[in-house]
Amino acid sequence: MNIIPWRRNREDNEGPVATESPLARLRHEMDTMFDRFLRNPWGLTPLESSLGRLTALPRTDLAETDTQVIVTMDVPGVDPKEVRIELEGDTLTVRGEKRSQKEEKRRDYHYMERQSGSFMRRIQLPSTVDPDKVEATHKNGVLTITIAKHPGATPKRIKLREG
Repeated sequence: MNIIPWRRNREDNEGPVATESPLARLRHEMDTMFDRFLRNPWGLTPLESSLGRLTALPRTDLAETDTQVIVTMDVPGVDPKEVRIELEGDTLTVRGEKRSQKEEKRRDYHYMERQSGSFMRRIQLPSTVDPDKVEATHKNGVLTITIAKHPGATPKRIKLREG
């Protein structure tokens, strides 16, 4: 008597068969996800990791006042000419690239941690905004985007009646 049923033509990398329970399918998917992460924790293909081009999302704050939506993003070392900002509806997209510094051949590096590469951050804004009233500034490696809320976007308080 077999404890684990034998399935013909099933390879180890295949998912569970349709007759298995949803819990078994979930477990298999979680195992697969962790296996992939442990094999390649940063999700880089061998080509990407050999080129040293790590795409990382810049740290971002999203704040709101009565009249504005303010996005603040850390982009140290990124030239303002390399940043592209787009607003479509209530979605803000920020793209940029940090160019790599050329390695000086006369130096013996002990380690090189500074990264280069491109990034893209898409942010769903919490309110309807006016696309004609957007201001972006770049100072000391911090990008600040201020967007005026659309006049009709202010929330209206609704009085609750009992009964």
